[in-house]
Amino acid sequence: MRTFFLTLVLAIASTALQAQEIIYEKEDSLFITGLLDRHAGKEYGTTGELLLAIATEFTGREYVAGTLDAHDGEPLYISTSRLDCTTFVELVLAISVTIKEDDNTFAGVCSNLEKVRYCNGVRNGYASRLHYISQWIADSAKSSFIEEVTCGKESRTQLLDLHYMSRHPANYRQLKENPALVAEIEKREMPFRGKKVCYIPKESIGKSIGCPKIENGDIIALTTDIKGLDVVHIGFAYRKNGSVHLLHASSGAGKVIKDEKTLFDYQKGKKSQTGIRVFRAK
Repeated sequence: MRTFFLTLVLAIASTALQAQEIIYEKEDSLFITGLLDRHAGKEYGTTGELLLAIATEFTGREYVAGTLDAHDGEPLYISTSRLDCTTFVELVLAISVTIKEDDNTFAGVCSNLEKVRYCNGVRNGYASRLHYISQWIADSAKSSFIEEVTCGKESRTQLLDLHYMSRHPANYRQLKENPALVAEIEKREMPFRGKKVCYIPKESIGKSIGCPKIENGDIIALTTDIKGLDVVHIGFAYRKNGSVHLLHASSGAGKVIKDEKTLFDYQKGKKSQTGIRVFRAK
């Protein structure tokens, strides 16, 4: 299967992809343009319904961890066939934003994926990638892509303390090979140390999945008590028989699935997971 190395200059409003390398395969661009053709112009009740419709088309695609770390120089890597939980959510969101903007081009998806994946929408090396979900959430909210709807009577607050990457550099190839990057990663962790956020405890999900009322296509981030981390998994909500389930790139299943377990049952057996944060596409 041939890999394409594409250099693009995309002039977009106030930002541009300035002659930067994008890596993808022909099948990826064909799959994405097919999605754009099928979903552009369709009427959806909410943006979340659009996200869920697009996400569903990835069902069965292979789960592969660490695909973004396989290349040096931090190119914009796009794969529709090899996904982890984060790259799956990022790509679906970028495709949906492109459709909402009436762009409907593969180049438009590339541009929006860069905005979603990197701090302030600018790809400038490994450290500019939004490695933690809390960073990704804050940046996407600032860009008006999503808004948080977690806080409510069932929610609690926690203080973030992001430090896992800077204190475990041996777990990351780029940090292991380039020790100077560790300080830059820690600098980007610092604003999220002591930051107060809402989460819904997992024991509350089974009692009241309507606080907040989780809608189809909402982005669900699964929180954790692992020291130095904030979130260990992410996916999309879908409703079935009144309960909330996850549509996600599952490491256990080895592919993107519409999970038959309810979200409550999914988290119940995972000791390190503490609950969820909920985000809605705007």
